[in-house]
Amino acid sequence: MPDWTDIADADALPEGGRLCLKVKDQPLLVLNVAGAVYAIENVCPHAGRPLEAGEVRGKTITCPYHGYAYNLASGASLDQPDIEPPVRTYPVRVEGAKLQV
Repeated sequence: MPDWTDIADADALPEGGRLCLKVKDQPLLVLNVAGAVYAIENVCPHAGRPLEAGEVRGKTITCPYHGYAYNLASGASLDQPDIEPPVRTYPVRVEGAKLQV
């Protein structure tokens, strides 16, 4: 069973919103995409740079520094899936009025 941590009030992440924060020393990017909430490590596995300014289209985020795209649900690289490591993903939920990872 995961150890859930409160990260924000649920209403702090409206549709289309993003939160950048650190949880247990991990930089996280939490996004609300069409009502679905995703939490990923805010570090591009290819370039080691933050993903927070990346363009989001559907379930995809594109690194603003080198253009590689990653699936928000699985973390998988869409450009080089056989050689590029995935972005780390985290389970996320709304519990009461709190957003948790």
